[in-house]
Amino acid sequence: MSYRLRAEPRGAPATVLPPALGARLRPLVPHLTEEAVDGIRRRAEAQSHPLDPAYTETIRRAIGTAVHAFLDRLGDGPVSERSDTVTETFRAFGAGEARQGRTLECLHTGMRTSVAAAWRRLARAESIDRDQMAALGEAIFAFQEEISAAAAEGHAQVRGAGVEALRRRRSRLLEVLLAESGTEPDPRALSTLARAARWRVPERVAVALLPQEDSAEGAAPVLPSDVLADLDRLEPCALVPDPEGPGRLRSLERSLRGSDAVLGPTVPLERAPVSLSRARELAELVRAGVVSGRGVLRWNDHLPELLLSRDTDLVAEMARSRLAPLEGMRAPQRERMADTLLAWLASGFNANEAAERLRIHPQTVRYRMRQLEELFGARLREPGARFELELVLRARRLLGPSLDE
Repeated sequence: MSYRLRAEPRGAPATVLPPALGARLRPLVPHLTEEAVDGIRRRAEAQSHPLDPAYTETIRRAIGTAVHAFLDRLGDGPVSERSDTVTETFRAFGAGEARQGRTLECLHTGMRTSVAAAWRRLARAESIDRDQMAALGEAIFAFQEEISAAAAEGHAQVRGAGVEALRRRRSRLLEVLLAESGTEPDPRALSTLARAARWRVPERVAVALLPQEDSAEGAAPVLPSDVLADLDRLEPCALVPDPEGPGRLRSLERSLRGSDAVLGPTVPLERAPVSLSRARELAELVRAGVVSGRGVLRWNDHLPELLLSRDTDLVAEMARSRLAPLEGMRAPQRERMADTLLAWLASGFNANEAAERLRIHPQTVRYRMRQLEELFGARLREPGARFELELVLRARRLLGPSLDE
């Protein structure tokens, strides 16, 4: 790529830069380079990240290469090999910065500083008029764009490859941690995998089952960096470190952008497959409509539903046995009486509170309870029997009419 260093403002003839301008500026290259390096060094120290000598020399060479290449393009003599390869040079520079985990901030700072220094000197020169300064400004801007684009391309290529490689390593680590083989992973092998995945090994974790996007337009959640996630699994999930920590659940919900998920119990790291299994149990209840809610649903918050749904045949048999006195009623009446009995038990045998729960008159509750006392007899005064009745009534409400079949 080469430049026609001309400016063509409206209503004015083309302006050509003096051919000897590059030669006049070339002696300033060492000074411009050092001023740029000093600017980078001051910025790094202000951010408490001082430059090491080797990296300082790398920056010095890069800035010097850029300044020389630009002066070559001003036309003072044949275009050098350095100028021909400037794009490739800065593409390689950008790639090197990415490999070291650095941004391109130092390059941009150095370029701005050296341009500012050169501009101050040229502004004091009497042999360069305003139109020539404008043309020079255009040339500098275009050259900076070329260098920045080349460096950004190299940086993005390496970073993209690195991100994909890191994603694969993290997916592999998640696969090992969630393997349901019944044997714990070897600690040394796990430590090696964790280092390769840049993941700090926590003591306790929980597994979250994530929503599956139904369309390509659905944006994938951007989870916290310490969360291991694999959205490409048949069962998209994430391993959340220290899930009981302050703000962890809120952070996960924000990352999911309002989507629903289920979170298994917190367990030691080696028991992560158990948390996954528990999360699956809760997810099944959500799909069946037994558990409802929005955001992240925690396994620990739904233990009664999980317990009662563990063996529905057993719960149904218990319901038939304990609620046998209601069998002779028509279905609507049986529902009203069952609801009244549950409200009475849940309110501590307080008819007024039960009436508030049911939104009926307290006298109606008392009337129904007299009927229920006739049906159930002394069992309503026995603590064990009352516990069993409340248990099966709650299960009936939770699991639906299937318990009556």
